[in-house]
Amino acid sequence: MSRRHHLLPKTWLEGFAQNGGLTGRRRATGLDFPITVIKATVVSQFYSNPMPEQGEDGQEVERFLADEIEAPGGAALHAIRAGCWPLERGDESALIRLLAHQLARSRAFRKLGKHVEDHLLPLITASEITKYMGERVNQPLSPRDRKRVIESIMRNPPVLEGLLDPRRDLRRQLRTADQVEQELANRQMVLLRVDRPLLLLADGGVVVKQADGAFSPYPPVLPDDSELLAPLAPHLLLVLRDLNAMLTNSSRRRRPAGQTAEPWPCATTPSTGIRGTPGRRARPCWRSPRPCFPPPLRSP
Repeated sequence: MSRRHHLLPKTWLEGFAQNGGLTGRRRATGLDFPITVIKATVVSQFYSNPMPEQGEDGQEVERFLADEIEAPGGAALHAIRAGCWPLERGDESALIRLLAHQLARSRAFRKLGKHVEDHLLPLITASEITKYMGERVNQPLSPRDRKRVIESIMRNPPVLEGLLDPRRDLRRQLRTADQVEQELANRQMVLLRVDRPLLLLADGGVVVKQADGAFSPYPPVLPDDSELLAPLAPHLLLVLRDLNAMLTNSSRRRRPAGQTAEPWPCATTPSTGIRGTPGRRARPCWRSPRPCFPPPLRSP
């Protein structure tokens, strides 16, 4: 098992490649550079277990991602690019699971975990120390003394690295992916296609668009009114939206008297079809010569 780990599955990168090659762009300089699919989004030992069990090589997470997540999810990506939409139930579940893991396996999410540790652990430690000191003197510290102790510890936080589980990044990644998968399973999938290539791909693969238009790569903050955007090819964009939030926002719009709204022709869910109507399936929205947007209101 290779110890050079991909942040994005090779099957995902292949959708943006030409003859096995990609064009990358460095964030710091903005300069483009050529790179192959094999070498793109590679980080050494990113999923390696620093405390492997006896007889293990520390690559259990990498094998799990390759066999259980990327292989079935890659089959779903190939099906979409080949023109299969809506997906079969098994492919749809595999794709949702892949998207959930992409949110949790990125470098941005790992940096978020480190950021939270750096800010919260000293505060938690200070709180525990003040509690311990109060128990030693058989009475709680005064608010003034408690504040002085906490401020002193926050200015000079103790080194806790040796006390923390070195596998916490991997544990957090897998646990968060499971949580996000449950949330995404209740969302609606919409596939948009454009006639010419417009989309770029970041090393995380997916991004969360908030209701105010801001973008964030960080799970598990997925508000009901947010959207998950996943470019699958330069001309294919997968959008996951919360159906209830979409209908709520739609109902708040003011409509002229005597006008009604039609269902979106490209909005489908795996089990209920258009807007919860059993048995109805929408036509593949990417076969339309124009993107699928809500149709205009019209008089009945």
